[in-house]
Formats: sequence, structure tokens, C-alpha cells
Amino acid sequence: MNESFFQVLQRARESQSLVAIYTNVDSPRAFLAGWVEAVSQEHVVMRHLSPEGRYDGYVLKYVDSIFRVDAEGRYIERLQYLYNARNQEFPARLIGDVADDANLIPEMLSAAHTENMMVSIEVAADDMENGVVRDVGFDTVLLEVYDYFGAIDREATIHLEAISEVRVDSERLQSLKMLSNWHQLPGLE
Repeated sequence: MNESFFQVLQRARESQSLVAIYTNVDSPRAFLAGWVEAVSQEHVVMRHLSPEGRYDGYVLKYVDSIFRVDAEGRYIERLQYLYNARNQEFPARLIGDVADDANLIPEMLSAAHTENMMVSIEVAADDMENGVVRDVGFDTVLLEVYDYFGAIDREATIHLEAISEVRVDSERLQSLKMLSNWHQLPGLE
């Protein structure tokens, strides 16, 4: 039986199976590993694990960017073991059940705003903006952009259709939030 990636990801979500997804044809050995948090015909949200089996936030990718999904193998077993051995946990379910045709970008950005988590937004597969979601509109997101040192740099309004990837609460973003708190900047707890 030849299943679509949507069906494979849906099955992984239902069975809570760890998977690896490959999306970079220029670097075919690179992948994201974790559990499927939510999936629609257009997007997948992964509860992402670092290469050492640690919590690494959430990642949204376009389903049509996926060229391979691994649902088993020694590397996946390794990650599962390391995650369990470290007693790692994801803070909460970021996105609940969604319709097959849902646009998960505003869902994920709204959840990050509600949970006060920092985001990294990739625009047009080339530019990365890190910051705090201030508002999610009908077709745009207002982002308070932070620099590498945790200081507020500017505000940016980004069209949702220009977004190619979203990361929430990754280890790098957790560090950025800590730096922001160290600077005692407004806007974050």
C-alpha cells in the first residue's frame, strides 16, 4: 500500500510513534525527529527532539516539503531511549486536534503567544526572525524581534503566506528568552 505522507504522519500521531522527517533535498541526511503533535493536509507540527534525545521545542513544516519519513530504525530507538532515560517531558500539548484542512501556522503562532514562548519564523526559506508573537491577524503576524543578545531589535509584521517554517521554544529560543530576562526587558516573564 502506497500511503501519502499525510496518512503516514496521521498514523504516527495516532500511535504516538517517534518519526524522522526529511525536508532538505540539498542535505539529504538532515532530518527532524520527534512526535507528531498535529498534522493537516498542508502542515505538520513536530514535538522535536535534539540529536541527544532532549526536548527541543516544536517545529512546523510544510507536508509538501517532506521527501522521506522514517518510522523505525536504530537512531529512532536511540532517541527514544535517551529521551526516556533523561525523564524528559514536553511542557504541554501546544496544539489540539485539528481538521485535515486546517492552516496550522496561525494555530501554532497563537499557541506560542498564549503560552508566552519565543518563536523563530523562517520567511521565504531564507530569512529567520526570532522573537515574541504580539498578535496574530487574519493574514499577518506581529512579531517583536529580538537580536542575538536578547535585546528587542524591532517590530515586524509578517504575512502568514511568506512563512516557510516555525519553531517554538527550541533550546536556542529558550536561551534567547533567558538572555532577554537577564536584560530585564519587558514582554517576557
